[in-house]
Order: sequence, then C-alpha cells, then structure tokens
Amino acid sequence: MPFGGDMKIDRPALKEAIVDTTLGAIVNFPLSWLTIFVALLFTKNSFIISLSQLIILSLLAIIRRYYIRVYFQERQIRKQKKYGQQQTQENQD
Repeated sequence: MPFGGDMKIDRPALKEAIVDTTLGAIVNFPLSWLTIFVALLFTKNSFIISLSQLIILSLLAIIRRYYIRVYFQERQIRKQKKYGQQQTQENQD
C-alpha cells in the first residue's frame, strides 16, 4: 500500500523520477520560451499560443519519458544478469 504506515521507498523508481523531472525542466524551460517566441511572431491569440505549447511540450514529454523508461529498464536487466552471473559463480565455488 503506497500510503500505509510501513511505506518503503522504491529507490530505483525515485531515481528515475528525479532524472525525468530534471531533464524535463532542463529541456522544457528553453523550449517553452522558444515556443512562445515563435508563436508571437504569428499570432497574439493566447489560446493558439497555449495550444501550440501544449502539443509541442506533450509530444516531447512522451518521447523523453519513453527513452528514460527504456534506459532504466535496460539498466535493470543488465544488473540482474550481472547479479545472476555472480550468484552462479558463487554457487560453483
């Protein structure tokens, strides 16, 4: 239960969330500014500017989130294989 009394923190999930949020802030701040700058060249309509920003930032977030998830999954698989090989070697000794 995530909000129970004996809550354990899933450290790999926390690390992934921190990495994703940090990368999102680093990428989204300048991209947000650029989107507004370019949109203001074509329109002053706040709805159009907000919509264009929503679409661009959402697409980028989906792509970023996908690659971060794949990276952390592959990393976990490599760790499991390495740990499994170490266990096998220890059992043979």
